Amino acid sequence: MFHPGKRAGHGYVLELDGFPMKITSYILFIGLLILVGCSATANSPVTTATTTVSPQSAATEIRVLPTPASPGDSITWRNLQVTMQATEVTEDYVTDYGSTRSPSPGQKFLWVHIQLKNAGQAQVDVPAAEHFSVLFAAAELKPTYGHRQGFMDYTALGPVLFPNQELGAWLRFDIPSTAELSDLRFVFLPESSQVGTSFSSPDYPYAKDKATYVWKCGP
Repeated sequence: MFHPGKRAGHGYVLELDGFPMKITSYILFIGLLILVGCSATANSPVTTATTTVSPQSAATEIRVLPTPASPGDSITWRNLQVTMQATEVTEDYVTDYGSTRSPSPGQKFLWVHIQLKNAGQAQVDVPAAEHFSVLFAAAELKPTYGHRQGFMDYTALGPVLFPNQELGAWLRFDIPSTAELSDLRFVFLPESSQVGTSFSSPDYPYAKDKATYVWKCGP
């Protein structure tokens, strides 16, 4: 309980349960401001800023094989001159031992004759057979054992070529019986043994910064 007291200055002295309290107009005004501020803070919504990061799509570089050369055309890689001179398809062949070899069902033999020449002043290595491929549709075909009677097999060549030395030999490939020469591409990969890990015919991806030479196998 409070009781009005005596007038003192511009206010009154009240007694609240025996304790004096002086109430003035500016105290009431300050109290009102505090109440209004607290109420506004409690009722104001909190806005959280969010940042959305858009995913970046990875750019995929598509590399295609060089324009194929024609049979008889030559290329030179580090003083090694390579010429794909001719191609031939057979249903069977006679080996160096006189026996006849037939292809697996659904296949036939493709023979590719290449000429190598050392155009430099120092000896050069003869490329291994796995550095050559034949492309058909979405398949990369590798050479296999041949040794056709009367023909020099590529695997029988020596390991090096001396300056101005020139050698010719044949590579054997097993191709589908439905394949035509015009459907095939012969590839020389001096720094690799594979055109690519995946294929998208007729545009074949190939290793970036790797030398790749291509010939048509037919007209």
